[in-house]
Amino acid sequence: MREYRFKRGYRVCNERLEEQIKKHFGEFEREGDVFVVKNFGAIEELRLWIENKKLLAESRTNPKVDDETALKTIKTYNRFLEELTGYSAKERQKLMKKEAEKL
Repeated sequence: MREYRFKRGYRVCNERLEEQIKKHFGEFEREGDVFVVKNFGAIEELRLWIENKKLLAESRTNPKVDDETALKTIKTYNRFLEELTGYSAKERQKLMKKEAEKL
């Protein structure tokens, strides 16, 4: 499971999460407060929810996809996270390194 913080000024709510999921992944299912994206590119299942003002994500991927599909999936996921949280992939990487150093 991954945790993603939101940049200051970015609204943390299920409505924004739903809007961004529709924009980037298309169809999804909802199980209470959990949004589930199934069979998108290399993603078999992606579960997303908001807890304590953070985005939580669990994913299961298909290891048998070609490199092009995997690359497109990663780019889409990174665009989704950047638009939702305000942090680019590089910024998220720096934040994760800082968190790891604290442990």
